[in-house]
Amino acid sequence: MFVNNLKKFRELPLSKVIGASFRFAHPSLLRVLIQDRVGRLGKIGESRRSLDAAIKWLCHAQDVCGSGGVSAGYSFVHGWQPPYPETTGYIIPTFYDYARLTQKEEILDRALRMADWELEIQLPSGAVQGSVYRGPDARPQPAIFNTGQVILGWLRAFAETGDTRYLNAARRAGDWLVAMQSPDGAWRMAGPEVETQVHAYDSRTAWSLLEIDALTEEKRYADAARLNLNWTLAQQQENGWFNNNAFFTEKNWNLPLTHTIAYAAEGLFESWRLTGEDRYLKAARKTGEKLLRIFELRRRLDGEFDENWKSSGRYSCLTGNAQAAGLWLNLFGVDGDARFLNAALKLNDFVKASQNLRSLHPGVRGGVKGSQPIFGRYTPFTYVNWGAKFLADSLMLEERAMADFERAVRSGEAQASGEAAMAATSSAN
Repeated sequence: MFVNNLKKFRELPLSKVIGASFRFAHPSLLRVLIQDRVGRLGKIGESRRSLDAAIKWLCHAQDVCGSGGVSAGYSFVHGWQPPYPETTGYIIPTFYDYARLTQKEEILDRALRMADWELEIQLPSGAVQGSVYRGPDARPQPAIFNTGQVILGWLRAFAETGDTRYLNAARRAGDWLVAMQSPDGAWRMAGPEVETQVHAYDSRTAWSLLEIDALTEEKRYADAARLNLNWTLAQQQENGWFNNNAFFTEKNWNLPLTHTIAYAAEGLFESWRLTGEDRYLKAARKTGEKLLRIFELRRRLDGEFDENWKSSGRYSCLTGNAQAAGLWLNLFGVDGDARFLNAALKLNDFVKASQNLRSLHPGVRGGVKGSQPIFGRYTPFTYVNWGAKFLADSLMLEERAMADFERAVRSGEAQASGEAAMAATSSAN
């Protein structure tokens, strides 16, 4: 794996190789490479400190772009990347949640700048482009999933401000999604970022349509969402794994990541929250419980899984880890099963241990790598903004879950297992 990444490095243009060589030689980046090569993780600190650091990293990623959008990430090869419309869109709710938690007005201002930037670059069709934004002279391609994620950001901005510009943009985007949907409920479209054209993880896109319906009560959005969710349920195997859920094809890399597996389950869970239809919750729980059993047995989650939940990947997808922990915390919130809480705390600890909170390099400090180790197959040598976003989400869920759990234990409403109680006490301390 590491050799293959070196081969790709050698294929870069000379100017890129020179720039990358300087970056790789930076003491802070070299330290990351050495630590990951020998398998060394950092100390596990307080969750609030890791949360604050992840948000600060995202703030810097927004500042380096100067447009309101958030840089896709910091690459050891390419440096800071251009702003990424898709992930900027779903970072907006994260910033509103963090602002509510901390009462920091600056974070509210940043969320609005993200939402306004998304308005500026929305395509005439109503869609959102795929890949990163490279300026007004580029020729962007519309993308289904990306459009759904920005809808989530616009709707949160509307809920927070009452500004109908955001609702109108979301409706235009939703109308485009409805028009592009296949008769069987799937969305099929080639995109600039992935080789596959149809995805079970578009359940998160269906979720965005349900959010529009919740605000407008326009039935076409809910109908399109349910049609897609029916298709998604048909992709789920009895063991909780999803067909049609990978980024790449057989000839390249055809296994779904924990990232896309969690995406699919998240969309189903949130769709249950909005509709109350138990089949969505049952499907999300089926996947969540399988991931839980794997983690309990192996004490880690690999970065990718085949249809039998086997993996040859010798790395973790940190974004997928944070999402899995968030899914478990949401499931814990539904039925109080302390196994989900305990596993979420431990998996969040693993992601926190991969964070470097003391680095002098702003691309590293507080960020979340695509892979652990950093030369793993998923976005190698890169700190990605969606990793920081999902870690922040999971840590905020953790904080709320721990407060609820401790209140329940004190009042006698919950009887924690010995291991979960010890984990809860340890986290609280």
